[in-house]
Amino acid sequence: MKHDKKPLLAAIGLFAMLFGLAFGAAAQGQQTLVLRQDLLQSINTVNVYGLHNVTVIPDTTDYIQTTVNGSLSQADSLRQPLKSMTVSGGVLDIPASFPYLNGIDIHTTSQRLYLHSYDDSRLWLSNPSRDTLHLEMLVLEARGHSTLLLLQPVEAQQAWVQSDDFATLRHRGIASDDLTRTVKGESRTEQMGVEDQEEAFQLNLSPTIHCLFGGVGIGISGWSLRPLGGTAVAMDDYQMNPTASLGCYDLRLGWNFLRLKHWDFGVGIGFTSEVYIFPRLMGTTVDPATGLTHFGPVDEPAYYNKPFYAGQKRVWRSTLQVLPISLPLRVEWHRRLDYRGLRISAELRPAIQLSTDGSFMRSQCTWTEGPEAENGRIDILNDTIGDIWNRFRLDLRLDIGWNRLSFFVQGSLTPLFRTARKDDLPTLDTKVYPLCLGISLNY
Repeated sequence: MKHDKKPLLAAIGLFAMLFGLAFGAAAQGQQTLVLRQDLLQSINTVNVYGLHNVTVIPDTTDYIQTTVNGSLSQADSLRQPLKSMTVSGGVLDIPASFPYLNGIDIHTTSQRLYLHSYDDSRLWLSNPSRDTLHLEMLVLEARGHSTLLLLQPVEAQQAWVQSDDFATLRHRGIASDDLTRTVKGESRTEQMGVEDQEEAFQLNLSPTIHCLFGGVGIGISGWSLRPLGGTAVAMDDYQMNPTASLGCYDLRLGWNFLRLKHWDFGVGIGFTSEVYIFPRLMGTTVDPATGLTHFGPVDEPAYYNKPFYAGQKRVWRSTLQVLPISLPLRVEWHRRLDYRGLRISAELRPAIQLSTDGSFMRSQCTWTEGPEAENGRIDILNDTIGDIWNRFRLDLRLDIGWNRLSFFVQGSLTPLFRTARKDDLPTLDTKVYPLCLGISLNY
């Protein structure tokens, strides 16, 4: 029996034609859509998670752009994820749940970029219109199995490059006078286009060394009748020596337990040697009526009233010295993460004098006219005044500096001497507050 195949072939042809027309119509409905969201602030920190491919583009405007495929009728619904994205303080997070994996471009005018890639993401820093990217600050951190790529050479005032936990960081070259590289956790940092590659697992100086703070300071010292009142003001019956230079020496060392982009919070230990100079013979006297002790100028001991000392002149100078140990509680604002640029800090310093025996006054008598002066005679008198010293005190220190050099003011918020009766110990009749002004070399 002979079968006629013409109807079957005609049916197949008709089905193919209809399928082609339907597919063409569907294809014509799919278009490349560019979804853009303008920003009112520049983005300086980008965190990418999941499987996303993100490009950060240094530009002259600030906006986010995502390229997707879809129909024009879907444009509003496709744009919804961009509308829901928020930028807080210049920080943008691309979460693992973000619906688009590719075609995410972030344009920013910021000159300080902090780029972080996590999980299995890929993050590019690129601007094809520029041969070299010029930045003020660049921080790159790749973690997990992520890849972070710099497609153009970069020149930055300060750069910090870190890869960890099987991550890969590749660049065309990073030129910076302050460049810190850290490679650990079986990760790799490579420079593209050169034969001599950097070794994996390279041991580098960790930036955590900047968690230490410390310094050595010198300055002038004095005291007044009120906190932070000055160093050469008139007291009731005497005045500090206005030329008491090099009367303050300070040494401190501590640890910043919390480091933020522009803030440090730390605690440490400090030693301050304070010397107070008076161009006269000083001592203590007790008022019989009140029982209070007064610190001020006193007469020479009766020893110097001998007849054969008549007509011979003497000059007195008294020096008071103390060495308190403090526990600085420190907060600092800084422009950069290292010791460069403007820095402003404040320290609250609870302090203690470990031994009041170390609080002593030294009076020096220099003979200026007469036979004793010709012999070059100098007399020394020592007097321990630890019984009126306030062993516990609270200091406030303020620093403002540039790079490693700063100017500081350090004063006590509590009196230097005890002014309230306790256990029948001597009590001073006047509250005096020490103050130091000087410069500090920080590290």
